[in-house]
Amino acid sequence: MVVSFSVSKPGKTPLVCVAYAPDPNHLFCRPYEPEEPEEPAPAVVPVVVSARDVASLMVDGSGITRQPPGTTARVDMDLIAYTDPSTRSLSTTVAGTPVEVEATPASYHWDWGDATTTTTTSPGAPWPHQTLTHRYHHPQTGVHLTLTTTWTARYRPQDGTWHDVQGTVTTTQQSDTFNLVDTTTHLTDHAEHTQGH
Repeated sequence: MVVSFSVSKPGKTPLVCVAYAPDPNHLFCRPYEPEEPEEPAPAVVPVVVSARDVASLMVDGSGITRQPPGTTARVDMDLIAYTDPSTRSLSTTVAGTPVEVEATPASYHWDWGDATTTTTTSPGAPWPHQTLTHRYHHPQTGVHLTLTTTWTARYRPQDGTWHDVQGTVTTTQQSDTFNLVDTTTHLTDHAEHTQGH
């Protein structure tokens, strides 16, 4: 039989002893050494992506397409505009952790360049299924469209779950410039003009 016990005296280092039967006087003793406490686990740094973080990743807006294309557009005729509503897949690293980010357009604010604007949740569509048009009424040079897109976003740390980003992100971009022209046709009687009538 083996019996273990401790021996301590004031001012002395405690001893841990083991007695082996059948000779209880046969002791094996060693200085008591307390176990080292385990190192606490490192604190988990929460991974959070802010709207400002997403804005820094957004290098482009949702895009502007105008129909008809080119350097001129006719007054008193519908101009078609639309944008790309696709979700953008982005990536970043937060506190050493890879993070996926998705940004999705939520609304669109169009400035037509003639002191009028339109705000909508529709991205528009190309002809013949257009849903967003604008009609100009006066000739003008150097016109451009300005589109401000508002985005919502979410993020997911590597192998984690999706979280919504608090707040929204906006991007603003301009189209190429174009001129508004009046192409109204004026019919004349060539014969009368020739005869001086």
